[in-house]
Amino acid sequence: MIGILGGSFDPIHYGHLHIALTLYQQLHLSEVRFIPCKNSVSNKKIVANVQQRLTMLKLALQPYSYFSIDEQELHRSTPSYMIETLAALRQKWGDRSLGLILGYDNLVKLDHWHQWASLIDYAHLLIVPRPDQAEPYSKEIDAFIEKHRTHDASLLTRQPAGLLFMTHGQALPISATDIRKTIASGSYPFGLLPSTVLDYILEQKLYL
Repeated sequence: MIGILGGSFDPIHYGHLHIALTLYQQLHLSEVRFIPCKNSVSNKKIVANVQQRLTMLKLALQPYSYFSIDEQELHRSTPSYMIETLAALRQKWGDRSLGLILGYDNLVKLDHWHQWASLIDYAHLLIVPRPDQAEPYSKEIDAFIEKHRTHDASLLTRQPAGLLFMTHGQALPISATDIRKTIASGSYPFGLLPSTVLDYILEQKLYL
């Protein structure tokens, strides 16, 4: 199964890497593809430009041969809708098993995503718990989980898509927003992101 991790990565940090590494090992993924969005389809502001975010991703993923970057959303003129990304990946990979990695915070807001109920037609949904998760799902999300959830991870590789699996990993309490605020305040977020990425941020005078 190929893992798919989308986001703005503004900047990429150890929270992203921890999730990717945990699921790579736990679910025996063949690789994890990081897919940076060109622009946010929500109201979230993206600070670094496309080239800066791409450079930070390349620096962070350099030590990991089983992580790769997929730039398709950066080259599309349309909004960065995950449904279109998954459709393109399905066309490319045929019947390979695909797993879209989502944090619990994304799961509770999934019904705000473009064509959200169709995401599972193209990939399994791999849900990562958060230490502070408390927000309940809507009735629609609850019914969606009931319909597609499996507790058997081995099923994920037996079909290309269609299942929702609550993983046993847990997201680290690190956010890109907090990292940007720390840098803007004149402090350094040591230990929250790779040193190569932090060096690049300081060199580019990002987030100041």
